[in-house]
Amino acid sequence: MHAEAGGALPAHIRYLAERIRPATDHGLEGEARIDAAVTENVRRVRARLTTEPDLAGRIADGSLAIVDARYESTSQLVRKVP
Repeated sequence: MHAEAGGALPAHIRYLAERIRPATDHGLEGEARIDAAVTENVRRVRARLTTEPDLAGRIADGSLAIVDARYESTSQLVRKVP
C-alpha cells in the first residue's frame, strides 16, 4: 500500500521520503512536480555535503568538487543540474 493511500512506508523508504518531501513543489502536478522535486533534491543534497566537516576542507582547498547531477533512467545519461 502506498503512503498516499494511508499505508506506512518501510523505514528505509520513509527516511528517503522525509528528505525529499521538502523539495516537492505542490504547485506543480505530474511529471513537472517529479522533475522539479528531483532537481531541488539534488541541490539540497549538494548543499548538505558541502557543509560536512570531512568534505568542507577538501572543497575549500580545491582537491574535491561536488557537482549537481542527476541520472535520467529513460536515457541512461547523467546530466548536470544548473
